[in-house]
Amino acid sequence: MILIIKMLLGAGLLFGLYVIGAILYAQLTDYKPKPEEDAEVLMPKEKLKDIDKDTLVFYDWNIGYCGLGKESDFFYDGGKMVRPTKELSDKNFNGFIETINKWKADADFINIQEIDRDSRRSYHVDQFQKAFETLGDFKAVFGKNYDVKFVVMPLTEPMGKVLGGIGTFYKYQDAGIPVKYAFPSNFSWPKGLFFLDRCFVKHHFNLKNGKQLILINTHNSAYDGGTLKKQEMAYFKKYIVDEYAKGNYVVVGGDWNQIPPGYTPLKENSDYEEMPVPKDFADKDWTFAFDGNTPTNRKVDFPYEAGKTYTTVIDFYLLSPNIELLEVKGQPNGFEYSDHQPVRMVCKLKM
Repeated sequence: MILIIKMLLGAGLLFGLYVIGAILYAQLTDYKPKPEEDAEVLMPKEKLKDIDKDTLVFYDWNIGYCGLGKESDFFYDGGKMVRPTKELSDKNFNGFIETINKWKADADFINIQEIDRDSRRSYHVDQFQKAFETLGDFKAVFGKNYDVKFVVMPLTEPMGKVLGGIGTFYKYQDAGIPVKYAFPSNFSWPKGLFFLDRCFVKHHFNLKNGKQLILINTHNSAYDGGTLKKQEMAYFKKYIVDEYAKGNYVVVGGDWNQIPPGYTPLKENSDYEEMPVPKDFADKDWTFAFDGNTPTNRKVDFPYEAGKTYTTVIDFYLLSPNIELLEVKGQPNGFEYSDHQPVRMVCKLKM
């Protein structure tokens, strides 16, 4: 009996040292993004042109690092899976590449969230580089928001190294280097050491009328109970309103992790966190562009089952008053490759 007690105490001590060591290592190697910094840029071989039309096509998709296809659940959402098998990861990644390859014929801009560069969860595939190569004549911009050398969660099966962020791809020459802005919010210590450092990336494009088109690719907080979202949105609003005040055209697209104003959830009485964008975030003459009939996100507590899995809309666009919305459509794919579905939006700049 004494031997068993000693063995249990020894195992507990080793486990405690493992957890403390992992936290200490995370603290020493913690990625601390600057409030503003240049994003990474990949240039195509062909020379880019200025925007020469007023009607533009946008696509947006959170690809969930190609790890959360229809077969998957996720431990942090009530499921069990930490990462998919290599076969499922490859299936999801190939589906992502095939999809954007179809988009490049009519897309002017493509916003992607949760795209990995070098992560254990996605088998160290550089998804951003592969997307750039697939799109060919598109410029590629990467905003890093997740850089942890060893994610210790869950303790019994650590996620390991993660390096990922948001990617924007477009056909036009922009005015200066795109800038990544870090949201001034994070989870408390030590939890914050292992989570995303949320950010958005802002792009400027010169127009024929002397103004600029401002494109923002955003990925706002999740799993925060609403506290971080409020901080982020107050910070976010200034950058959007100030650009419009200059006479510029503003398009914001991404995974807001909030439902847009005017959207009615497809199901009621769910424990899903249906937090709306604050009512005072944008004036009434701004347009929230979303397809309320096509869900963009599913809960990942178990593999996807149509009609049973909870779904909602948290991926959408915001357009300034000088932009006319022509069309916005969800692109349903049965959540085959991600826990999100893409959104296509067409708008016209009021020149």
